[in-house]
Amino acid sequence: MRAALATAVLALSAGAAVADDAAVRKMLKDLEGSYTPVTMTRAGEAAPDAVLKGATFEIRGDTFTVRFNKDGKEEGKRATIVLDPGQTPTAVDLTPKDGPDAGKPMLGIIKVERDIVTLCWTDQPGKAERPKDFSSTKENKNLLIVMKKAR
Repeated sequence: MRAALATAVLALSAGAAVADDAAVRKMLKDLEGSYTPVTMTRAGEAAPDAVLKGATFEIRGDTFTVRFNKDGKEEGKRATIVLDPGQTPTAVDLTPKDGPDAGKPMLGIIKVERDIVTLCWTDQPGKAERPKDFSSTKENKNLLIVMKKAR
């Protein structure tokens, strides 16, 4: 009896994991594309227009890339995206692939409304607390980006 119960629990868990994997794959596929920033706020401070105009974002597979101009030279940073649509709001972990914070996940949340994607995450790699809402203040030091998908 116990063996049958354990087998049933494992089968149900495996089914849920497959469904979750399918939801993650679908969400990543839906997110694929190029984006331009609508607003960017770090620790309650809005990014200047020059920064907004010089930045682009791209999502391909499980990779999030930001490109920006720094001192007249285009630079790019890449991070791996891990989504958990089973949480509300959807959880997102962004793990830089390069630079001094490579391999240190930044915990965040994501919201998708048609062609507008809102990302909010702690800009402090290794910080263990995920944002609970889409806000950026001096106190929480979150990075909040609202971006529009290119057609």
